[in-house]
Amino acid sequence: MSVRALWWVFFLSYAALIFWLSDSPLPPGVPFIELPGADRAYHFFEYGLLSLLGLQAFSPRTRRRFWGVLALCWLYGLTDEVHQSWVPGRSADIGDWLVDGLGIILTMGWLWGRWRRL
Repeated sequence: MSVRALWWVFFLSYAALIFWLSDSPLPPGVPFIELPGADRAYHFFEYGLLSLLGLQAFSPRTRRRFWGVLALCWLYGLTDEVHQSWVPGRSADIGDWLVDGLGIILTMGWLWGRWRRL
């Protein structure tokens, strides 16, 4: 298996993990979720990692493709929020989706800057 194919496996597996976790109701009394801002921090890092894996899988060489990967990851965040609206005990939150986007943009911006220097 090539290295690029392995990145695709990581990217798609991680997207499937996000879906699977979003499909379950939150268990009561989970301590890290009850901390102020913990949910938003989780969204930030969750989608930052998705964008990192997406950049590795797609390996964009142009700005247009870079923006395409960014849009795809953020669109996936939107579909995840919509999906959660149908899961008992979960809800869709535009704030979570915006934080998803912030994690994606900051992670991808940092990585793109590093890649451009190489």
